[in-house]
Amino acid sequence: MRKHAIRYTATGLVAVILVLALTIMVNWLGARHWKRADWTSSHIYTLSSKTRNILKSLKKDIRVVVFMTPRSGMYDQVHELLARYASASDKIKVEYIDPDREPLKTRELAKQFGVSTANTVVFVLGKRTKYVTSNQLADFDYSGVQMGRAPKMKAFKGEEQFTSAILSLVAPHVPKIYFITGHGEASLSADVRGRSLGVLRQALKREDMKAAEASILSGTIPKNADVLAILGPTAPYTPVEIKALNGYLSAGGRLLVCLDPLINRDGTMEHTRLEPFLKAHGAEVQDDLVIDPSHRLPFFDLSAVYLTDFGSHPITKGLTGMAVLFPVTRSVKPVRGAGWRASTLVSTSAKGWGETNLGQLLAGKPVSLDARDIKGPVAVGVAVEGTKGKKFRLVVYGDSDFLTDAQVANAGNLNLALNTFNWLASREQLLGIAPRSVEQVSLFLTRSQIRTIVLLTLLGMPFAAILLGIIVWRRRRH
Repeated sequence: MRKHAIRYTATGLVAVILVLALTIMVNWLGARHWKRADWTSSHIYTLSSKTRNILKSLKKDIRVVVFMTPRSGMYDQVHELLARYASASDKIKVEYIDPDREPLKTRELAKQFGVSTANTVVFVLGKRTKYVTSNQLADFDYSGVQMGRAPKMKAFKGEEQFTSAILSLVAPHVPKIYFITGHGEASLSADVRGRSLGVLRQALKREDMKAAEASILSGTIPKNADVLAILGPTAPYTPVEIKALNGYLSAGGRLLVCLDPLINRDGTMEHTRLEPFLKAHGAEVQDDLVIDPSHRLPFFDLSAVYLTDFGSHPITKGLTGMAVLFPVTRSVKPVRGAGWRASTLVSTSAKGWGETNLGQLLAGKPVSLDARDIKGPVAVGVAVEGTKGKKFRLVVYGDSDFLTDAQVANAGNLNLALNTFNWLASREQLLGIAPRSVEQVSLFLTRSQIRTIVLLTLLGMPFAAILLGIIVWRRRRH
């Protein structure tokens, strides 16, 4: 009996050792030879071939700092997708910061990177940074909000945004944007009549673009200007400046112009000399004030509208389901031409129009659509791209206030602004990476089904385990 006991003990010990050795070998092999699988129906976490090629070409480490709590609605998607990026390239270094559990570290890094919004992913390469916020990561369905339901995620755009961020960092050139001054324009450095552009300036910095101010009164355009921006002038431009701008566009320049409605006391529109110049390049700014009763903002006057109708253009990419707010705007009409292609960016609904009776509006009297007005839908933003020679790019909006500190953070205003500057600077990053639809799976159970599940899990399964144990014990005993 003793020999049998020793033999059984030795056999058991050898078996345990072999099992341990096999487990260690499997884990060792698994740690070095493994493959991720994406079992979602829309392959939401499968990286495209373009992304994989970009990751393989990386020469320097890119630090990715995720400011997001695990309770965030997109934490799981962001975590899984960034894990795919890190596994595809050892140059991607991901770090997660939980603002709730690490407030001091969060405050320190947020100050270092200039992060002011929660649920932000920061890509860092040397001194250059690129930010992706939560509202850029997904499209939501808000149809159930009025009935008390939370918004549903329709599509996840993580790969598109993350790969664009990496591309913008590895690009050798940092675009320089000059904001023209000297005519009462909104200012980067000072609050001109409540029209400061400080928030926009910080947003451009996060997009890895440099912003500065310049005067062209001498007729000279800065040589290193990638984009010129004219935001809300209140005084006319000189013929010398118009000639300089004309030459700039003819040489393939990039220009953003926002012209506010400047209504005189007699009900006429004050001009800035930019109107004929813009019309000659594909965008006609109308002498009207846009009104849209179906998209009127509560607690604002009749001229404040929110717009949700976007044209098909790289600038409006990702804005579907969002709204942009324009406090006071003129309409802008795309003009056909042999040397350019003009496209509508954003417009009113069919119930909106361009009101031309400015004197009646100025007097505070009620207005309605008549034969003299411009029937809707009317555009408030137009993009023009040259098709011959050195191809220029031009964007014109009928309002500049939507870019100021008081308005740019509202709704989709900042998205529209950044998309505009990125397109003008040829950084729209048309990757061809489509948003991935998100599975919305719901399970509805009746009370009897729930009761059956409870009885099965709390009573049935434990009882079955006990019964099986009794059967095994009796067989071994006999």
